[in-house]
Amino acid sequence: MKSLRSVILKLKTVISNSKLLLALLINGFFLLLVLLFCDMKYEVSDDFIMSTIISGVYTGRPNPHMIFVNIVLGYMLEPFYKIFPGISWYFLFQIIIIFVSSIVVTFVVLEKADKVKGVLLSIILLLFFVNDMYILMQFTKTAMFAVISGSWLFLDALFYEKKRRRVLIGGGLCVIGTMVRFYVIYLAGGFLIFIIGYEVVKMIRAQSDRRISRKKLGRIVIGGSILIGVSFGLNELDQCLYEKDEAYAFFREYGKARGEIVDYLDYGYEAYANELGEIGISENDYYMLKKWGFADNDFFTLERVQKTADIIKSYNRKQWSGWEAIIEKIQERKITNYPVFMANIFLLLLGLFLNYEKLWTSVVVNGIGWCYILYFFIRDRNVYRTEFAVFLGVFLCCIYFWTEDKKENVNYVEIRKKCGVVIIALCIVKSIIYLPDRTYMNVSSEEKKNYVENIFFESWNYDARKYRKVVNKVECKSGLLDEFHNNSEKFYFLDFNTTIQTLYYEWSPWETVDNEDYQNYYYLSGITSNFPAVVNKFEAEKVSNPLRDLVKEYVYVVDNYYVDIKLNYLKEHYFPNARAELYKEVDGYQIWKFYKE
Repeated sequence: MKSLRSVILKLKTVISNSKLLLALLINGFFLLLVLLFCDMKYEVSDDFIMSTIISGVYTGRPNPHMIFVNIVLGYMLEPFYKIFPGISWYFLFQIIIIFVSSIVVTFVVLEKADKVKGVLLSIILLLFFVNDMYILMQFTKTAMFAVISGSWLFLDALFYEKKRRRVLIGGGLCVIGTMVRFYVIYLAGGFLIFIIGYEVVKMIRAQSDRRISRKKLGRIVIGGSILIGVSFGLNELDQCLYEKDEAYAFFREYGKARGEIVDYLDYGYEAYANELGEIGISENDYYMLKKWGFADNDFFTLERVQKTADIIKSYNRKQWSGWEAIIEKIQERKITNYPVFMANIFLLLLGLFLNYEKLWTSVVVNGIGWCYILYFFIRDRNVYRTEFAVFLGVFLCCIYFWTEDKKENVNYVEIRKKCGVVIIALCIVKSIIYLPDRTYMNVSSEEKKNYVENIFFESWNYDARKYRKVVNKVECKSGLLDEFHNNSEKFYFLDFNTTIQTLYYEWSPWETVDNEDYQNYYYLSGITSNFPAVVNKFEAEKVSNPLRDLVKEYVYVVDNYYVDIKLNYLKEHYFPNARAELYKEVDGYQIWKFYKE
C-alpha cells in the first residue's frame, strides 16, 4: 500500500513539474471524452466534399486538388490514402491539428501564468472552443486555431530567445494552418499584430543597450518575414499548380465568380434588371444562379458569370443601410447568445480579479474582434464559422497576456481554491454536450431526412442542438441511396439545396466513401461545378450539358424546391414545350423526370 502511494505521489510530482506532460494529459482527457461520448461530424458539406476528393471517389485514386485546401497539403496526405485507403485521413488530420494546437496553447499558458490560472484558462478554451471544433469540425475553424497557436509558440520563442525547436514547431503549425485555409491569415493578422506590437515596445523598454535591442529586433523581423514568406509562397505555389492545368484553372476562375454571386445578399432581380438584361440574364436565369442551378456552360459561360458577379458586387458595395440597421442585424443574429461570445465576457470578468494589470489588453483585443464582426456585417458575409474564428482569436489573444502574479501579498492558496471552484462549475455546466441525444434510436429511414434537415440545414447559423444530435449512429440508411444503387442504368442529378446538407450525413466522417457509392448520381451544381474529375464523370454518362440533358431518357433530378425554375429555364433556352413530372418520392426526396414536350 505504501509503495502504491509513493508511486502515485512520484507520478503526481512528475506531472506537476512537467508543463508539457500536464498539457498533454489535460487535452488528452477532454479529447477522450469527446471520442467516447460525442458524435463527431462535419459542420458543413465543404469538408465532406474535400474528403471525397482526396480519397479518390471521382478518379479511383487520391486527388490532391481539394478546392479550398492547399494542394501541397493534398500531396502530403496522398500517401496515407494509398497505404490505408479505408481511413478518412482528412478528418483524422484535422483532429491531430486541433489536438496539437490545444496542447501548444496550454503549454505556453502554463509557462506564462502560474499553474492554477493556466489550467483554468485551458479548461475554458477546451470547453467553449476546442470541443466545438472536435464535434462540429470545419476547416476554417481548424485553420484559425492552428495559425494563432503556432504563432504564439513562434513569437514566444523569438522574443524570449527560447529553444529553436519551438520556432520550428510553432512556425510549422502556423504554416499548416494557412495551408488548410489561407485566408484566415487575415483574420488572425489583427490579433497577431497587436501581440507583436506589445512585445516590441516591451522589449525596447526593457533593453538598456540599444545596439543589442536592434540586433534582437533584427532576428525577430527576419524570422517573422521567413514565416510570412513561406505561408504566402505556398499559397502562390497552390495557385501556380492550379493554373498550370487548363481544366483546373478554368474551374478556379468559374468557382471564384460563382462564389461572388451566391455568397452575396440577394436584393432580387429588379435591383440589377437593366444591367443583367444587357448581358442576356433574365429573371429566371438570375434565380438559377442564386439557387445553385448554373450547370450549363453553353449559356452560363465564364465571361457571363463573371459579368454577373461584377454587377452584383458593384450594386452591393453601394448599399449602406446605416449603423442603426447594422446593429439591428447583429441583434437579430443573436451573437451575444453564442457560448464563444460568453466565454470572452467571462474571461473579461475573471481578468478583473486575476489579471487586473493587463485588463486593458483584453479590452483592446475585444475591440479588434468587434471590428472584424462589424466588417462582416457590413459585407453581409456573416456565418457562424467565421464568427467563431473571430471570437477564438479574441480569446487566444486575451489569454496571451495573462502572466504570473509576482506580488508578494497575493494569497495563492485562496486563488487556487477559487479557480478550482470555477473549473468544477464550468465542467458541470458544459457536461451536457457529452450527453448524446438518444432520439436517433427511434428514427426510421423515412424520417431521417427531416431529422437531419431540421437541425443541420442552416449550416451558416449557430444551433446548440447540433452538438448533441447524433447522425452517424443512425443505423437506417436513406432509401434514396437504395434507389440509386438499384437503378444503375439511370443517372440522377441532385439539386444542391435539396441534398447538400442532408445526404452526406449518410457516411461516417471516419471512413472514406467507396468509389462505387458515387457511380450514377451527383450534384447538378455546387462547389465542384466544372471540377475536372466531375466533368469527366458527366461525360462518361454522356451528359456534357447537365441542364440541357435533363430531358434525356435515363436522366432524373432529385429536387424538393426549385423544379419550376429549372423547367422555366429549359423552356426559355432549349425546349419551349418542356414539362416535368414527379417520378416518385423516396424518404422525403422528390425525384422528377423532365421531358422535351
